[in-house]
Amino acid sequence: MADINLSLATRTTLLQVQRTRTLIDVIAERLSTGVRVSAITNATAFFDARSLTDRAGDLLGIKDRISGAASTVGAAVAAIDSIISLVNQMRGLAVSVKGGAVSGAVATTVTGNVVADVSQSVTATLAGAEDNDSFDITYNGTTTTIVNQNGDTFTDIRDKINAISGLTATVSNGNGLVITAADGQDIVITNNVNDLATDLGLATSANGTLATNTLRAAAETQFDSLRTQIDNLVNDATFLGVNLLKASPDNLTVTFNEDGTASLTVSGIASDSTALSIGAVDSADSFATDAGIDTIVARLDTALTTLRTTQSTLGGNNALINTRFAFTENLINTLEDGAAKLINADLAEEAANLLAVQTRHDLALAALGLSFDNGSAVFALLQLG
Repeated sequence: MADINLSLATRTTLLQVQRTRTLIDVIAERLSTGVRVSAITNATAFFDARSLTDRAGDLLGIKDRISGAASTVGAAVAAIDSIISLVNQMRGLAVSVKGGAVSGAVATTVTGNVVADVSQSVTATLAGAEDNDSFDITYNGTTTTIVNQNGDTFTDIRDKINAISGLTATVSNGNGLVITAADGQDIVITNNVNDLATDLGLATSANGTLATNTLRAAAETQFDSLRTQIDNLVNDATFLGVNLLKASPDNLTVTFNEDGTASLTVSGIASDSTALSIGAVDSADSFATDAGIDTIVARLDTALTTLRTTQSTLGGNNALINTRFAFTENLINTLEDGAAKLINADLAEEAANLLAVQTRHDLALAALGLSFDNGSAVFALLQLG
């Protein structure tokens, strides 16, 4: 086969076409893969990008765990909101029946020994009685100490008992000291210093009957039903097997970074009815008296204070967890963006480069066309596509 003689200009143009084709192939690969750097062309950028991508992958798993922790604490906070609502309902229920008319009460009475002369000194009249002897009266949840001070008469003792709200005391010549509770609540008598109650013939009552009230009885049943709902709600506040509010609450530890050096432990806080000191009232007939209702309302107020403190504590933890979640999410985006800037191709730029290189290639072919006949085999081989 005879040698083909080419001029220097033609050889230069052919080399240019060859390089242009190689460049077209490179740009086409960048457009198809979206990557402009490889371990061969730029090892430093390639492996830096891989390091950033690997860390972003590690943080993705951590982000998922942070998200789960946020949902767990969020479930507890939402449950506290509902418990507060239930306690407010219970409080409103108790207050609504306070002061309502009652009927059917049998007064409670305590009767002491017969007193001949009520104007006489207790110490001088009763065998064994001494000055400063005392006894306790417990009524409506309150205990009062009655002291036989120097020179006190039986009428003085009567007056001291009359000072107790809800109780009435009477005494007269030839009769014993009588203590009465019109609402039927028990009157509990116990000796304090020495045996003054025994000397007076006073003992705990056993004959009263509490008043009945259909409205209050219904309210007691409803109150206990709401109390049960508190416990049900607490038991249902479980997320991913963790319950921060049950009687024996779980603790939740959430890790914020890859090496575990940043973490937060959320301590559970028991928030069931027992932990809140909210007892059942139906069996105890606790709504039978206004004083009993006042006691329950006071306990509910304390429970509300406790719940709001718990809500604030868990809410603060939840805010911190959500802040770390947002930070981790942003950090992942930053790492991925940094890796992309190191190795990813700018598709718009590469497309423009491809168009420019193809144009250069076409111009080079046009120049070669002037050197060869259009039908020559060499020219045909040089054409693209």
